[in-house]
Amino acid sequence: MIEYILHGPASQERARIRLMSALRENRFPQSILIDGPAGIGKKALAMKLAQALQCSDPNERPCGHCFGCRMAMDSGATDSWVIPLDTKEAHSKSGADVAAGSTAKTIEDIKKGYIEEIQKNPYRVDLFGTASFISVDLIRGMTGGFAMKGDRVRVVIIAEADRMNEAASNAFLKTLEDVPPDTYFILTTSSREKMLQTIRSRCLALHLLPLTNDEVRSECTRVMSGESSDEDEAPEFELSDDDVGLAVGSPGKALYYAKYSGTWCKLAVEFLRKSLLQDYTGLFMALKDAELDEAYEANRFLEVLSFLIADLIRLEAGAPLRLPETTINVGIENFPRINATALELALVAVQESMSRIESRRVTASMSLQNLSLKLFEGYK
Repeated sequence: MIEYILHGPASQERARIRLMSALRENRFPQSILIDGPAGIGKKALAMKLAQALQCSDPNERPCGHCFGCRMAMDSGATDSWVIPLDTKEAHSKSGADVAAGSTAKTIEDIKKGYIEEIQKNPYRVDLFGTASFISVDLIRGMTGGFAMKGDRVRVVIIAEADRMNEAASNAFLKTLEDVPPDTYFILTTSSREKMLQTIRSRCLALHLLPLTNDEVRSECTRVMSGESSDEDEAPEFELSDDDVGLAVGSPGKALYYAKYSGTWCKLAVEFLRKSLLQDYTGLFMALKDAELDEAYEANRFLEVLSFLIADLIRLEAGAPLRLPETTINVGIENFPRINATALELALVAVQESMSRIESRRVTASMSLQNLSLKLFEGYK
C-alpha cells in the first residue's frame, strides 16, 4: 500500500488524518472544500494535497521530486489554479492571443505572479484586492484545458472560491455534475456561506481549525525566514504578544498585523480616549494622518479597536487579555462611568460601522468620524 504523509501544524492533524486515510484507501473525492478562518493554512494544505494526488512515487507520497510533484509546485502551470482577479486583470489577453514580441502582461503572467506569492507565503490574507472576483471566463478557461490533459492526473486549486460571481458559480456547478476522470478540484474559502449550496453539497467539506499561539509564532518565523535567499542576511523576526492576540490562531493575520499593529494599537487607544474626552478635533486629525481611506484597511483597524474594547470587558471580568501591551494604556480606570454595559454597546457600534464600510454605504473616513461621535453615547 502506498503511504501518504501530509505534514502540518498539530492543531490541524485530525483534518490531515482524514485526508490521508481517503488517499490510502483510494476513495478520495473528486471535489473537496476546505474552509476556515482567513490565513490559517487552507492554501498550504491544498498545495500539499495537489502534490500527493499527482505524485507517482510507488512507496511514499508526496515525494517532492517526481514529475507530478514538480508540476504541482510549478508556478508556471497556471492552468492548475483559479484565483480571483480584478476587472482589469481578468480582461488581460492570454498568451495565445498576444502578438509576437509583445511585452504586455498576459493573464498567465498575472496568475503566475499570484501563484508565486502564494507559494512564498500561503498564509497571506491581503494578496487579493477587495474587488477581485472569479469570473465565468476564468472557469471556462479552466474547463477548456481538460481536453489537453492526456492521461495524467489533473488537480485544480480554486482559491477563495466564495469570490465566484453568479455566472462563474453556475458554470462551475455544471462542471461538478460531470467531472472528467482523474480530475480533482480543491476549493478554499473563508466564507462558505457565500457559495452556492449546490456547489457545497457536491464537495467533501473539510474544516480547518485555528492554530495555537505557539504554532502561530513558529509558522510565521518559518515563512519569514524563507523570504530571504541568504540566511546570513535574513532579518530577525519576532511577533509581539499583541500581534499573536490579534491573530486568533491565524499566521496570516499575525503577519499582516505585525506590519500595522504598532500604529493601529496606538491609534485605537487614542480613538477611545479622545472619544471619551470629546476631543473630536484631535481625533479627526489623528484619523486623517492614519490615512484609513480604503475600506479594507479601515475595517482591519476597526478589528483592532473591537479587540481592544473586548479586552477592556475582559479586564472588568478579571479574564486574560489578548492585547496585554495595549489594553493597559487606555487607563479605563480614569473613566468610572464606563462599565461593562457601556463597553458592550461600544462593541456593537464598532461592528455596525464595519458592516456599513464593507457595504460601501458610507466612506470609510466618514464612518470612522461618525463612530467616534456615537461611541459611549450617554456615558461621556
